[in-house]
Amino acid sequence: MTKQGTYTFIAASLAFLVPFPGRLVYGIVLVIELLFLMVIGTCVSSVANKIRLGELKTVLCLMAEVSFTILYKHILILTQTEIAMILGFLLYIPTASSFIIGYIFNKPEASLLERLKGNMVHTANFSGFALIFFLIRDIFGYGTFTFFGKNHIIYEKVLFDSEGISVFSFLASIPGALLLCAVMLFIEVKISHKVQLIRRADTINSVKSENGGAE
Repeated sequence: MTKQGTYTFIAASLAFLVPFPGRLVYGIVLVIELLFLMVIGTCVSSVANKIRLGELKTVLCLMAEVSFTILYKHILILTQTEIAMILGFLLYIPTASSFIIGYIFNKPEASLLERLKGNMVHTANFSGFALIFFLIRDIFGYGTFTFFGKNHIIYEKVLFDSEGISVFSFLASIPGALLLCAVMLFIEVKISHKVQLIRRADTINSVKSENGGAE
């Protein structure tokens, strides 16, 4: 992971992960919203550049993303009322996260498909990170597994009593969420660094092999 990618993960994680209740079902709802927001923001940004409205691009993107968020919230009210009521205003936070990711990795000179591909790759990586984060907090912080239920109610499967284990109870709190986020970011950066070193070594070896073969 590059420094730019690391800073994006940190900024998006603090905005997207920490303020929310640590339940998997909320994470799924928010990740779906984030993916749609990134597609909408990228498309609106590209159209604004094409019709030479670059100065209004930021305003147009925010208007489009906020409009989608309002629509998304109403859909949740009709289909998953309990989730919509609990999340409430928090549903607008993914708009900030998608804007951060899209702004940092913005490449105005690239085509729409190239920008969509690039932004969605970064968003997908972050979404996977976010789902693991919510799953860990759900299971270990609350001792439950949550998913979409029938009749507008969240399905909750109690796995064990986490309140009796202080370390697990800590994960359900905001400080616990910050600590978990920091640990996961550290692991993510270390793994990405290792992968980059392996790729560089493979590239160097392949170049040496080609040079040796040429000789």
